[in-house]
Amino acid sequence: MAVSLFARSISRSVAARLGAGLQSGRVLTVSARACNLLVGGGVIALVTPEAGDGPLNVVVAGDAGLFAALEVGAAAALTAERVIVGDLRVELAGAALWEPRPDWAALRARCAVIVQRLPLLRAALCAAPAGSFLALIEPATGALPAAIEATGRQALASLRAGWAGDEARLREGAAALAGLGGGLTPAGDDLLCGWMLGVWLAHPQPDLLCRAVVEESAARTTALSAALLRAAARGECSAAWQALLGALAGGSERDVVEAATAVLAHGATSGADGLSGLLAACGMAVTR
Repeated sequence: MAVSLFARSISRSVAARLGAGLQSGRVLTVSARACNLLVGGGVIALVTPEAGDGPLNVVVAGDAGLFAALEVGAAAALTAERVIVGDLRVELAGAALWEPRPDWAALRARCAVIVQRLPLLRAALCAAPAGSFLALIEPATGALPAAIEATGRQALASLRAGWAGDEARLREGAAALAGLGGGLTPAGDDLLCGWMLGVWLAHPQPDLLCRAVVEESAARTTALSAALLRAAARGECSAAWQALLGALAGGSERDVVEAATAVLAHGATSGADGLSGLLAACGMAVTR
């Protein structure tokens, strides 16, 4: 029996892709809060309101378990008006258009303030899950397997050289981190996403650095991670990340802690891994 649902919001990037006409895809992964669709080599995510807005997301009205009946590999058809997957029909008419790219000009103007307020962010890291790449930046958050830690530290050194203008080292670091760790979005990729947001915040040539990073990393990891890396390279991030950047730019201490906690809640360690990248980039901005 067909089930009709309605989208609450849709990322501007996704809406632009669907505006190109009928597209076919298939179900890549299904979880309690998301159904990721592989569409033309990229990913479009149907998510519940609990997951919230993101650069790949169509937020569908409903509760957790909304996509439980969908099977990996099932065919999908997508247009600007609707998404059809199996017996699920998601109507897009009336969905609010959500902007995945924060106001980088305004954030860059507040970059010095954001860097000065990073101790507030670090204070919130006591809630970070064990085993994340935050251990590379904040050792008190836990330990990593020796081989992964060594690779991660060497890659961060390469990214630092890349920040200073050494493109070959930049690409070396991105290649080393791509796909490092397990899961749909390996920790190394999440770190790179957070690092690229830091590049957009603080580097004078964010386009050049992010283009090199995504050229080296996207083909070396999972389809979902690759899509998120491409989004970060464009300066796009989730609503939770946008809230954190806004809180650091001008919110209260409580705002920063609450926003950081929301980012940390993403995935098993994905949020924490992304924060490790942001902190690493901000450190490079201070010392360059």
